[in-house]
Amino acid sequence: MSRDNQRIATVLTLAGITPIWILLALRPLVFVDTLAFAALGYGAVIASFVCGVHWGLFMARYRVMPFNLLVTSNVGALAAWAMLLLGQVSLPTGFVGLALVLAGLLALDWRLVQRGGIAPWFWRLRWMATAGLGLGLLVWGISI
Repeated sequence: MSRDNQRIATVLTLAGITPIWILLALRPLVFVDTLAFAALGYGAVIASFVCGVHWGLFMARYRVMPFNLLVTSNVGALAAWAMLLLGQVSLPTGFVGLALVLAGLLALDWRLVQRGGIAPWFWRLRWMATAGLGLGLLVWGISI
């Protein structure tokens, strides 16, 4: 990927973690449960998006992938959906669980970068995005 496209991807990715923080900032102004479900849903969407990236990586490079990302990406997406459902019963548990799903996906990316499955610049971007979104989810889980 060209340097310009890497910069665009970085800006878009980092912009993509802002909604969780904007929703936190709006908490004093809006009914908290509404915002909490929006934040939890957004986190699940992002986790599913990462799973889609894994699916695409596997489809493009399946001959050199160290393990089957089709399986792990489906498990990750289902786990994100399960945390969204769990949030209907216990919002804190849903938020913390979703942060753990994102951490698991990041661990998978670490294995991929070690084995040449993804570029180091993409790993750094994923780490920053997961840290920003995961921390936001944990703040929601602790403060709700």
